[in-house]
Amino acid sequence: MTLVIFELEAKEGCMDELKAMLREALPDTRAYPGCYDLSVFADPDGKTLLLVEAWDSQEAYERYFAWRANPGPGFASLEDLGPLVEGEPAPRFLEPAGL
Repeated sequence: MTLVIFELEAKEGCMDELKAMLREALPDTRAYPGCYDLSVFADPDGKTLLLVEAWDSQEAYERYFAWRANPGPGFASLEDLGPLVEGEPAPRFLEPAGL
């Protein structure tokens, strides 16, 4: 199992729109083959969301990421995040430590 941490810092005034986009997009992510779990946490700073995802493997996540990167009509893509978030979001991959 691979844990994926994805941090999104909303641009000023964009948090509500970012949350709305995620509300629409995350059911597809949770249903994607290889996704065990996806939880979203809000930082008390009021501008940062942390997506914590559990996947079969990093490869399963990368297949999902490639699928999500392709925009289409009525489809929330990674490209759509650009106007809403600061910087370029990048996932962190964590593997079990075996402890």
